[in-house]
Amino acid sequence: MPGKISKFARTLKILAHGLSIALASFFLLALAPTDPFGEAGGRRDQIHEADAATIKIYSFLSRKGSFDHDSAWSISEAILEESKKQSLDPLLILAVIEVESRFRPTAVSARGARGLMQIRPDVAAALADAADIENWAGKNSLDDPVINIRLGIFYLSQLKQSFKDLKLALTAYNLGPTALKSRMEEQGPIPFDYARKVLSIHRIYKNQHSQMQKSMQA
Repeated sequence: MPGKISKFARTLKILAHGLSIALASFFLLALAPTDPFGEAGGRRDQIHEADAATIKIYSFLSRKGSFDHDSAWSISEAILEESKKQSLDPLLILAVIEVESRFRPTAVSARGARGLMQIRPDVAAALADAADIENWAGKNSLDDPVINIRLGIFYLSQLKQSFKDLKLALTAYNLGPTALKSRMEEQGPIPFDYARKVLSIHRIYKNQHSQMQKSMQA
């Protein structure tokens, strides 16, 4: 009898291990595109050279937005490169994009803010030189997702340096830095709803990524 129980226990252990592998595969397929480079020709080989961080951002973009393969990859590289340069979490930038435009690069607000990160043309024009946007050509440049992202990340980074607090920086991004400073000087109420929403989505994105990693390592 002990021998049969031991054999049965070993069988259960093997089945459990197999189930873990199956679940890991499921999460990997769910969070990554089926064919990251599809018909993108020369970009297909980049999957072997790209780091995991770029592929992670690409996976989120592929699920959230209706981008073609090349556009999604270029946007992913821009988010990762600019986030690293400005010391911001790329998943935070994705959360800002979701709240601002829901991943629609042609979105235009009632106040004239444009693109993925919803930047107003006057703000963008003031930032273009400092952000080293060499091919800036006025407000239409904000319809270019890569330029829009570079300006948006640079802007958020500047606001974070100015206000010394991420929640305040996000509020300034939404409300405008001048309006926020006025409220702070007058000791009036500060509307943190926007910041809370972005940070909540940021936490969800981080949890999703963490679950995927744990499933792959199980």
